[in-house]
Amino acid sequence: MGGASARWKGPRGDRMRGSARLLGAAALMAAVAGFSDGRSRPALDVLIKGGTVYDGTLGEPFVADIGIKGDRIAAIGNLAGETAAEVIDAKGLVVAPGFIDVHNHSDMPFRLAGWLRLFAYIDPAWKGNHNYIFQGVTTIVTQNCGWGYPDINDWFGIVNSIRFGTNVYGLVPHGDIRTALFGPENPQPLSPAQLELMKERVAQEMRKGAIGMSVGLEYAPGCMATTDELVELAKVVKKCGGIYATHIRDNTGTLLEDKQFGVIKALKEAIEIGKRAAIPVHVSHLQINAPWNGLMAKDLLNLIEAARKEGVDITADAYAYNAGCTLITLLTPFKYRTSAGIRDEYKTPQGKAELKKAVEETFRYLGPDKVMINLFPERKSYEGKTLREIADAEKRDPADLYVDIVTNSKKAPMCFYFDQKEEIVEAIHPHPYVFTASDGWVVPKGSGVPHPRCYGNYPRKIREYVMNKKLMTLKDAIRSMTSLPAEKFRMNLRGKLAPGFYADITVFDPGAIRDKATYQDPTQYSEGIVDLMVNGVLAIKDGKATSRRGGRALRSM
Repeated sequence: MGGASARWKGPRGDRMRGSARLLGAAALMAAVAGFSDGRSRPALDVLIKGGTVYDGTLGEPFVADIGIKGDRIAAIGNLAGETAAEVIDAKGLVVAPGFIDVHNHSDMPFRLAGWLRLFAYIDPAWKGNHNYIFQGVTTIVTQNCGWGYPDINDWFGIVNSIRFGTNVYGLVPHGDIRTALFGPENPQPLSPAQLELMKERVAQEMRKGAIGMSVGLEYAPGCMATTDELVELAKVVKKCGGIYATHIRDNTGTLLEDKQFGVIKALKEAIEIGKRAAIPVHVSHLQINAPWNGLMAKDLLNLIEAARKEGVDITADAYAYNAGCTLITLLTPFKYRTSAGIRDEYKTPQGKAELKKAVEETFRYLGPDKVMINLFPERKSYEGKTLREIADAEKRDPADLYVDIVTNSKKAPMCFYFDQKEEIVEAIHPHPYVFTASDGWVVPKGSGVPHPRCYGNYPRKIREYVMNKKLMTLKDAIRSMTSLPAEKFRMNLRGKLAPGFYADITVFDPGAIRDKATYQDPTQYSEGIVDLMVNGVLAIKDGKATSRRGGRALRSM
């Protein structure tokens, strides 16, 4: 993959800055400590030679060697003459910290697959998380949008038992804990006693090593939570040193009865929670969904920037596509939904009629040709087709088709929603408080029709936003994927290339890096990642997976 194009010529000469970047004699002595004969054995495990180093910070790139010993970076600088068990020639290539995906759902396939998740133990692509390592990703944050394992130890046990291919952090999943405690049609609002139960469960999960709490306020049961409930839970998370990660209550430009736009009001709520709980806030997949009603990216960004000036630690993430992916039930208002589908009272003839009217309202601005089913095990023949295509083939009204699907399925299907404007998506990414994230999940080939962001998000951002459209510099794009998310999510000694940091390293060819996944053919690996290390373990060598895995389940410190 890496040799397909001419080597890129990065900064050279005085940017070596060897004296500033080399850890020095003390580090190399430490690297060989424990050897009885340092001359007879390599001082380093891996030596990356002559790459153009983007260290994840605002510093300018420079050409240098990087020495790795065990799971750490031992030295950076001119390491001529040093020996290593493995030498990587990175001349003409970019060497960067491994990319970090702070909004990932790779826990979801394990939870939904039932006994089929046993294949993760034997499928190299699944246990190796190949669709992410081929994007340059070495660390993911899971249990987002309020979904996840109510007991984080269950999830981390799986990660460690299969020796997963990437590092994994986890959040406390507000919605699934609420469901576990109170059932699928749980109450709104919680009683004082119920709130105390929730607070104790959240505290338990934080003590087990979760790095914060996630909420999914567009989904049941998250949509039933009051602002006061979320503030009280966020205070618990704050005491444990965590963050509040929110899929806000409304991502659309819908004009509400109080004359506010849905997404603006929802973002204001997130800021309010941050202020009242004095907690760092992170907004998941910042976007504006149809109807837009004249809203633009600046309307969201101005709110965030004003809050930051007031002292609120608020950041966001975004993916590099103009279509989202979520449950089909999002096409109808909150009151109809459960965590798995539609409430039982709307499965009666009268309820179905009301449900049909509701989805017809949505179809006025988001037509059935803009909604494509991508995951529906109960009706596999629907996967990869829009609601319009299915309705036409079956000679049915699209609204009737929708009602049939949501009221006669055990689990609502996942869909692509082509409901975002490209100019809004592009305007969100270049800002220093917006991190890169995929909102995707581990997907072995042949196991469904995933969103192409699961295979292509990070290379796509570099190719399209940096190389082609020049919306941002490569330095800033890499920073949005590495040090910025690492600092916000308290990832100790990760996200930068520096001596003593963990050796999560991506080596890529900037002339060749690109996404190949499409909505029609989404399981195509990205190109351009030449070498990749996770905790010092070489998972990709010369553009090919090695079958070695260095990922770890990581807990907050």
